[in-house]
Amino acid sequence: LMEHLLMLDKDSSLPTNYVTEYNSRLTSIFSNKKFKGVLDSLTDTDATTSNILRFLFRVVSYMDMESGFLSMECFTDALSSMQRQPKMDSLQDLSILELYILVCMNRLEDKEQKSYNFNTIMKEYKSIQDAYKTSDKYATTVCFRAFEHLLDRELITFADTKGRNVALEYRPVKLLISSRELAQSLKLNTTCPVSHYPRATFFFSGQYEEINGMSHFVNDGCFS
Repeated sequence: LMEHLLMLDKDSSLPTNYVTEYNSRLTSIFSNKKFKGVLDSLTDTDATTSNILRFLFRVVSYMDMESGFLSMECFTDALSSMQRQPKMDSLQDLSILELYILVCMNRLEDKEQKSYNFNTIMKEYKSIQDAYKTSDKYATTVCFRAFEHLLDRELITFADTKGRNVALEYRPVKLLISSRELAQSLKLNTTCPVSHYPRATFFFSGQYEEINGMSHFVNDGCFS
């Protein structure tokens, strides 16, 4: 099915040299062991025709528009985006406090802090409050419940495999979402109404970084 949909007809109106090169590259991808792994992962989850068509649509959307060719990365990126959709769904209805915690973790990772825990996150949270003089102040116990909720949603996880007998606030943690996903969730989250955007823009410096050619927020978010 994929070959039938993606390969170009030799009798098409496109330049012959381009069609030959395009099909040659695609054939090479199909014979790549990595492609078989992508295909197995895709069909293990959902082997329906509709799911494969959604996947191919994403593949084509990742095509290099300058060269006009598909690459192995188009397929791996498409698979990754489909696998991570549940994460985006989990991000849509988070509370302001939960978003705060995620942004604090993202800031810590941007600072290349190798290890951090709940207490470290709270220090980062306090530094944001002090720097921006925000009125959003939550008790540590409330913050810890929000922290546990993020663990339950699998948006964050423990970075150690041991530490079962260590108090949760001391165990190192890490994000399970990317900066790009966090930025998108901040933009779309219903707890950040449009009327709050001006204040959000002031509150956060709106640092942008290029990832895959797309500008997006890295450290900062949308809070009132």
